[in-house]
Amino acid sequence: MLRKLLLLFMVMSLPLLVAAGEAKLPAYATTIRSLAIEGNGRLWVAAFGKGLWQVDAAGPRRFEKDGQPFPMVNNLMLSDKKLYIATAGGGCLRLDTTTLEFEPLTQAPGFEKLHALMQASDGRVFIGSVGSGTAVLNADAWQPMKIDESSQLAWVNSIVEWQNQLWLGTATGLYRNVASGTWRPQAAELRRAVNCLLVHNGILYAGTTDRGVFAIEADGYPRQINGTLGPVHFLQIYGDELLAGGDLGFWSIKNVDATEIAVPFNDAKCAAVDAKKILYVGTVGGKIYKSDDGRDFIHTMSFTENGLEEQKQ
Repeated sequence: MLRKLLLLFMVMSLPLLVAAGEAKLPAYATTIRSLAIEGNGRLWVAAFGKGLWQVDAAGPRRFEKDGQPFPMVNNLMLSDKKLYIATAGGGCLRLDTTTLEFEPLTQAPGFEKLHALMQASDGRVFIGSVGSGTAVLNADAWQPMKIDESSQLAWVNSIVEWQNQLWLGTATGLYRNVASGTWRPQAAELRRAVNCLLVHNGILYAGTTDRGVFAIEADGYPRQINGTLGPVHFLQIYGDELLAGGDLGFWSIKNVDATEIAVPFNDAKCAAVDAKKILYVGTVGGKIYKSDDGRDFIHTMSFTENGLEEQKQ
């Protein structure tokens, strides 16, 4: 508990330190930012500096063609036989997972550094940038939803679809816009920075940068889920529960109630589930753990000076 209180104090103090120019967050080249798993079991790993990696029966190996993707990869999304790769410097690419060839996409100025990546129910693919707002893929070209987006909507960390609206988790709070309407996002009731969004059992969950997880039920106001705290980096559906992971804990959420899970890591950054219901968790320290029940985890891979390597058991 003392450790969590100290970490929470550090997290709450960090924006002030950065603003004063007294501290900067280090760039973790091996931080695992995103995981994606194909139906055939192939695992794709996004590292923030070490690039894109694929893991299959042949083992882990880096994937790069003609200098792509940009080595700082923030987010991955699979759609049919396509892998979308959102980077922090090279825009968003699309890889054909059958031919392993990149498909030509026209990038949009200002959308080189990305966080959010999602596909709406009508098939449209959206990206959220660091500084330029939101863009949609139109005829194989990324098209900004608005030129010169307002500062409140410029930094987009997560996008989901819920109640026929697109919900944006931004650096200034939560916003929503009619899914197929004119682009005029309106502020929702959650007025704090949002890292990640996920809809589960008709409830919108928001993982924040400093206050754990909030739940928003239909026609309701956001309420913090007791027991969750600090920065939350991912939300992941696993069976009938929702898992949340971040700097200060790893939680199971059921019926808008959280239970903390004891895990062998304290820096969870992302998660994914394969067709066999195996849960994978990537960490800030460049490690990958897996579990078949969401409780007992095995350390399976790590980044070393040689790249991503399987852990000897």
